[in-house]
Amino acid sequence: MLTRRRLKELARLHRRKDREALGQYLVEGVRLLAAALEAQAPLVEVLVTATARRRPEVQALLARVAVPVAEVSEQEMARLSEVETSQGVLAVARMQWQPEAHLLRCRRILALDGLQDPGNAGTILRAAAWFGIEAVVAGAGTVDLYNPKVVRAAMGSHWDLALVRTGALPDLLAQLQANGFTCYGADLEGTPASRWQPREPAVLVLGSEAHGLQPAVRERLTARVTVPGSPRRQATESLNVAMAATVLLYEWLGRTG
Repeated sequence: MLTRRRLKELARLHRRKDREALGQYLVEGVRLLAAALEAQAPLVEVLVTATARRRPEVQALLARVAVPVAEVSEQEMARLSEVETSQGVLAVARMQWQPEAHLLRCRRILALDGLQDPGNAGTILRAAAWFGIEAVVAGAGTVDLYNPKVVRAAMGSHWDLALVRTGALPDLLAQLQANGFTCYGADLEGTPASRWQPREPAVLVLGSEAHGLQPAVRERLTARVTVPGSPRRQATESLNVAMAATVLLYEWLGRTG
């Protein structure tokens, strides 16, 4: 049984500063726990309600858990959960930020320049992992990649990717270029995605939903790439950043695997 102090501590993991202080984050739901166990993610503990514990699929997962399992009430789980209807299963995992130097061992990197929507960020992580990106860099102003909404949308992708954060993305891009990387940026103008042939090792940078790429990042790009729309469209302004990212990742990596 968890102490009141620990329950309060876990409830604070919905806030970025408390995740940073503890180095821990929440992993909610049966499917994400299964993915975490499959990936041998660094779990700290697992919380489960009595109702959920009676379900055969939950029992099978708990039999594989090598960390403490605590039973909590429905009310306690509701205070920790961010979803409207909790599945009654929640894990706590350790954050795994990699140092910037790790990027030099990669060939395919995705960088986020001030991207703020957690749903978009999680979807982008999911697409990045699916198509074989090795590392994702979170630049200044980017949503915390361990935000619960990002974790849910990413569907286990955190454990297939190296996650790096930087306060100076333009400087990091310059360092990567000095080590042979080609830097591309997603933009409304540039080479059409169908004609894009990235030269690896490469970095693809995605800008914020509202402002796109910051000027200092643009200056570091080798080239820009775009997803052109149909000339027949009349009301549709542009693609969601996560949709555009998925198209670009497919054009880069999906055709060749």
